[in-house]
Amino acid sequence: MNRRSALFSICWTVSFACSKSTQTPSVRPLRVAAAADVEPVFAVLAERFRHKFGREVVLSFAASGVLTKQLEHGAPFDLFASASSEHIERLRQKGRLRPQSIRDYARGQLTIWTAGDGPLPLSLAALAQTPRLRIAVANPEHAPYGQAAVTALRKVGVYEGLSRQLIYAENVRQAQQFAESGNADLAIIARSLAGRSGRFVEVPLTLHPPIVQSLAVIAGGEEGPAADFAELLFSTEGRRLLRDSGFLPVE
Repeated sequence: MNRRSALFSICWTVSFACSKSTQTPSVRPLRVAAAADVEPVFAVLAERFRHKFGREVVLSFAASGVLTKQLEHGAPFDLFASASSEHIERLRQKGRLRPQSIRDYARGQLTIWTAGDGPLPLSLAALAQTPRLRIAVANPEHAPYGQAAVTALRKVGVYEGLSRQLIYAENVRQAQQFAESGNADLAIIARSLAGRSGRFVEVPLTLHPPIVQSLAVIAGGEEGPAADFAELLFSTEGRRLLRDSGFLPVE
């Protein structure tokens, strides 16, 4: 498998599509690329979009850096919701976005999360007090939450001591799955995923730069429908879904 094929396989294996489409066969689904942490919110919005506009939505979830590389290679998406404003800016500079559509939609939070009933350290510093603890994090090379996790671990002075205990996942959802399956004892993941099951402790926001999440319509994509989907996210219901999932408002 070549590098480009590998990039695409990471994303398409986690694709989601609404069922029972009411659209006509000639209308293709709206294609949305989204960071893994927004899956709970976007799954609901996709269903709302289908009911309101009679059109199916295909959601492809992956790490923001992976999706950015796919878009740089011409991936056929209509809308991109990133977990980092930096990836949106990178694509804007390369002419892959409609600049007027760029908007920040939320700020993310980190948590220490466990799937079971075992001990849950109450802080990042406390992670170093448990020997042989396996900790799953998203790969900081392309996942904003992984970058934030490593920054926070460094800031409290435990990264070097824990580096051999870190298990890197492709994205923040896969990091959670590692802990769910028992391949890790804990995961440092997005608050939006932590609230669905298990137990968690929030990581102080002062330990890493803000996780500012942005979206934009893709240049060459279907601007109107993509903008309609984005408006659902910024609607009263969309903002409630973000808040209830643990996202913070944009300052």
